[in-house]
Amino acid sequence: MEGHPIGRKLDVLAHHGYHDLITTLDHMFNTNILWGAEVDGENCDQDFHVLTYEDEEGDWMMVGDVPWEMFLSAVKRLKITRACPC
Repeated sequence: MEGHPIGRKLDVLAHHGYHDLITTLDHMFNTNILWGAEVDGENCDQDFHVLTYEDEEGDWMMVGDVPWEMFLSAVKRLKITRACPC
């Protein structure tokens, strides 16, 4: 999955929070996505991925760093990458 852009559309407004969004993406891409406090050095494994998003200013941020409502108003693009660049 890494390095290959997959142009899938996802209605983030149809989700009720980060947990709901992550669950949908886990099922879509058959992977384990870490977010928020789960992202740390202890989870450095090729089986785990992290979710980031591009905001309206073009900055890439970690999903879960801001309240859900703020995320909804700022997100332009989502990106799933490996948790550990091994």
